Amino acid sequence: MKDYRTLAPEDLRAYLAAQPSLAEKLGGSPSDWAIREVSDGNLNNVYLVSGSFGGVCCKQSLPHVRVDPSWRMPLDRAAFEARYLRCITPYVGHQIPKLLHYDDVLFLIVMESLTGYQVLRGALNEGIAQPGFSARIGEYLGHTAFHTSWLARRFEDVAPEMAAFSHNHALIRITVDLILTDPYRKGCSRNHWLAPELDDLVEALQSDKALHVAVGHLQERFLSAPEALLHGDLHTGSIMLRGDDVRVIDGEFALYGPVGFDAGLYIGNLLLHGLACPEHADWMRDEIIEFWRAYKTIYSEQRRAYLNHGDVQSLLDENTLPRELTRSFHGFMKDIAGFAGVEMIRRTIGYAQISDYDRCVDRPARADAMRDALQVGRSLILEARQIETVEGLLAML
Repeated sequence: MKDYRTLAPEDLRAYLAAQPSLAEKLGGSPSDWAIREVSDGNLNNVYLVSGSFGGVCCKQSLPHVRVDPSWRMPLDRAAFEARYLRCITPYVGHQIPKLLHYDDVLFLIVMESLTGYQVLRGALNEGIAQPGFSARIGEYLGHTAFHTSWLARRFEDVAPEMAAFSHNHALIRITVDLILTDPYRKGCSRNHWLAPELDDLVEALQSDKALHVAVGHLQERFLSAPEALLHGDLHTGSIMLRGDDVRVIDGEFALYGPVGFDAGLYIGNLLLHGLACPEHADWMRDEIIEFWRAYKTIYSEQRRAYLNHGDVQSLLDENTLPRELTRSFHGFMKDIAGFAGVEMIRRTIGYAQISDYDRCVDRPARADAMRDALQVGRSLILEARQIETVEGLLAML
C-alpha cells in the first residue's frame, strides 16, 4: 500500500494518458476527455471517462467504505474482482464488461464502459425493463456454475482458484455478517427498520430459535460447500441492461461457495420487488420461472457436452446422467430458497436496504410490503429443505 493513492479526476486523466493502449482507446487529447464520477455503491470510487474514439469505466478500491470512512476496508477487493472477470470471461465474456487493465498498486480496474445501459433495479422501479431479462441471468449462472466447478475441471485446476478466492476475507466477512447473521441479532447497530410498524415481527425473528437453527444451516452451506465460483453479490443492483443485452457487474465479492447462493440472492430481489410493487408481482413470478428454465437448460447442456471432464461424478454416462441432474437441481433449489429468504430479510431490516420500497404509495403500503417480505423470507428459510422445484418456491408467496 506504500505507493497507493486515491485518484482524483485529474490524477486519473494523467494515469490513463500514460497507458498507451487506454489512451488510444479513448482517442483525442487527454485534456479533452470528459470524466464523470458515477460512484453509487458502498465500496469504491467509479468514474466514466470518454474521449473522441470511445470510453472506459475506472473503478478504484478505497481504504474504507465509501459511505462510512470509519469502516476500514482492505484494498485488495479490486484484485478479486479482476480475477473473477478473468476466470469467467471464457464462458460468459459477452455478459460482463471487458477487463481492459488492472493496476495492482493503485487497486484500479479499467474496463469497458457500459454507457447507455441502466441498472436493473432502477429499470424495474421505473417499469421500463424489457421482460425476459432473467433468462439471460439464468444462462449466465448456468455457464459459470458448471464451468468453474469440480464437475467440469480437474482438481489441479480448481484448487488454486479456490485457494486464491478464499483470501477474500473482508468481503466474505461482510456477507457472513450482513446477510447471514446481523439481522437475527438483537441490538445490532447495523440493523434498522420501519418502526413501530415492524417492531413485533423483528422481535419475533430475533427470538425465533427454530429460524436461527435454519439460518445456521445456511451459514454452514455458504462457508463449507465450495461447489463453484460465485459472483457473491448478485442482485438487481449489480446487473445492467440495454434492451435485451444484459451485463453482470461488481464481482468483488467473488468466492467459491454453494451454487444456489447467487441464484438465491437474485430471486430474493425479484420477490422483494414484486412485494414492493404489487403491479409487477406477476411479472416477477414469470421472470423467476424464465430464470430457472434458462438455468436448467444451459447447465444440462454443458454437463452433457463436458461429461466426465472433471473429478466429481466422473463415472457417469448418458444413462445415469439424467437422474443426477434431477438430484442436482433439487439440491440447488433447496439452497436457492434458503438464501432467497435471508436476502429478503436482510434487505428489509439489515444494512444496505433496497430502493424498491420507495415505490410504495404510502407508509402503510410500505409497512405491508415489508411485513410480507419478512414473513415470506422466514417461510423460505424454514421450509427450504422441502423446496425442490421453482413451483414449490413460488407456492411460498
